[in-house]
Amino acid sequence: MEVYIGEIKDKKGGEIKFHLVEDWSDLGLDGQSLGCIGPVTLDGRVTCTGEIFLVKGTVTTKVTAACSRCLGSVELHLTAQVDERFRKASHPHEQDPVREQEIDENDWGNEDIQEFRGLTIHLDDVVTENLVVSLPIKPLCQEDCRGLCPLCGHDLNDGDCDCTIDTIDPRMSKLQQLLDSND
Repeated sequence: MEVYIGEIKDKKGGEIKFHLVEDWSDLGLDGQSLGCIGPVTLDGRVTCTGEIFLVKGTVTTKVTAACSRCLGSVELHLTAQVDERFRKASHPHEQDPVREQEIDENDWGNEDIQEFRGLTIHLDDVVTENLVVSLPIKPLCQEDCRGLCPLCGHDLNDGDCDCTIDTIDPRMSKLQQLLDSND
């Protein structure tokens, strides 16, 4: 996803509205595979504030993930807000050591400003990051998902299995004896 800013690069207060739609059929994130089953849509605007370009918008898509209890497929509708700041990267031949030191000293609190080269801001990483943040920590196929049997692995949503879970932690065996003696 890219936004061309050539029209507003020198216009303080200039703004470009955009609507981007791309097909990201396989979005692999840190070993977890998410399959986009819908297009990734980003609606927003870029505003020039002088040296900084503000990118704000909303990204939406539909993905499939694994249920955290039963490992079944879950369809998730994701919506995330994008609010990022960009600035043009200085070219090596334009570097002034004194100016760079001043920028570093004045911008120590602005670590979240990203740099770009040319007249195009690439938004793939920003969109991916915001989608990852919007993912639920434990996606569930249904709110009352029963998960898998810890012994045989049967999906308990399909019905009970024949396993008897009677194992008790040896550290709790005295407590079990107390409970049994009260019966």
